[in-house]
Amino acid sequence: MDNEYNELNISQIPALQVLEKLGYKKLNTNEADKMRRSLDKVILEDVLCKKLNELNRYEYKGKLYQFSKNNIKQAIVDIDKALVDGLIKTSEKIYDDLLLGRSYEEVLPDNNGKKSFNLNYIDWDNPYNNDYHVVEEFTVERMDGKGNVRPDIVLFVNGIPFGVIECKKASISINQGISQMIRNQGKEYVPQLFKFVQIVFATNKNEAKYATVGTPKNFWSIWKEEESDLFCKELNNAVINRLPTNQDKYIVSLFNPKRLLELMKYFILFDKNIKKIARYQQYFAIQEILRTIEEIDEFGNRQSGIIWHTQGSGKSLTMVMLARFILSEMTNIHPKILVITDRISLDDQIHTTFNHSRLNAARAKSGSHLVELLNDNSVDIITTLVHKFDTAVEEQQPIKNRNIFALVDESHRTQYGELHNKMKKVLPNACYLGFTGTPLMKKEKNTMIKFGRLIHKYTIKDGVDDKAIVPLLYEGKMVEQTVNQIAIDKRLEMITRHLNEKQKNILQNIISLKHILRC
Repeated sequence: MDNEYNELNISQIPALQVLEKLGYKKLNTNEADKMRRSLDKVILEDVLCKKLNELNRYEYKGKLYQFSKNNIKQAIVDIDKALVDGLIKTSEKIYDDLLLGRSYEEVLPDNNGKKSFNLNYIDWDNPYNNDYHVVEEFTVERMDGKGNVRPDIVLFVNGIPFGVIECKKASISINQGISQMIRNQGKEYVPQLFKFVQIVFATNKNEAKYATVGTPKNFWSIWKEEESDLFCKELNNAVINRLPTNQDKYIVSLFNPKRLLELMKYFILFDKNIKKIARYQQYFAIQEILRTIEEIDEFGNRQSGIIWHTQGSGKSLTMVMLARFILSEMTNIHPKILVITDRISLDDQIHTTFNHSRLNAARAKSGSHLVELLNDNSVDIITTLVHKFDTAVEEQQPIKNRNIFALVDESHRTQYGELHNKMKKVLPNACYLGFTGTPLMKKEKNTMIKFGRLIHKYTIKDGVDDKAIVPLLYEGKMVEQTVNQIAIDKRLEMITRHLNEKQKNILQNIISLKHILRC
């Protein structure tokens, strides 16, 4: 009876079944081992070699040619970077190669010299043009030579490990799986596996948490799918003849091939030496923003709106991810991102965040400098204080570019009234996206109509329910007070000694009325 309820039957086997339905081809450990050089290597080289040949051609004089065998072999060697800089730095270098590809020199036909061409590891534009494999109990030799580690499930894209899943039975907390995952990333264990991995995932059939490599235990997150007809269809296709568990929903949400590549390409970033992955509210907010800005309002401009995400929900990183998506996927319109705050400390923080995330942001030092940056076509991202529009409006004729995206932080603040008008005078056709973390009062909601409709919200209650923030508790407390009436009367008599009786009575009535109102 115990075997029926162990982690293999309750969590691991159902996870494998769902992954196979999503399009992952299952390999047993012997098959996987034959595709790599040794147990300390984690790339399925046979798969990667095949896909590099399939995906890549270089063009010369209107004809397509295959890359040489030597360059294909070299590309496999080059992606497997040594861990000399530590796990996260190495992971970042590999991430760059996966995202951008690498350049290799080819001998041109008819001995016309040599030229470099780009070779890609992943087909980002066509997710289903890649090969997806899943291996259970994937054996990896420890770096210290003291045995092996066997993660429950490892997911591969074109032979490169992208995901690791640790399964537990329902009676065991997923915290145990998280601790194992963090331990296995340690330098004595198998960091050579995790340098490639983008999503780590701990689950039992009832609950699950995900993160990316290097994430401390307290920053692992839950995922709440904003269910759509498409998601329900994918879930029903993946789970046959039984009711879906929470584990099933998580796997379909995070690991279906299209979502997996999307999360990696747009929703993972390196903030200085910390690797981060989006939380669900950031992902769905950006999806809604992207749909919104494709709409055109009655003035022919992109639809603007508000993103109401409570403090602690990661608004700054949401802005970074949004900017990254716009700049990479909307290059044909030459977009410009303007990040606007109302305090020097906020401007400093967001400018630092953008630059730590390797998005080069220029910081406006004055109103005149802001005008220069707005007119500089080589500048993609500008951070500025809203107050600089006070000067800019005097120096700059209206810029009627409809592809300027103004991300306005703390957009509920009342001081945005007049400054908001000056900002709109300089940029009358920009797309305005207001971000606020403060609960909206009636008056503030009216003020925010200037930005357009509410695009997405993540409230304090949502954050508390997700255990991402702690609840705010207020306790009323009565303070006992004593009044020395004799001393007050004497002091009042001294102050009013030069007044007549009528004036004294008027003053006494005013003091008595204030006391009543205060009570």
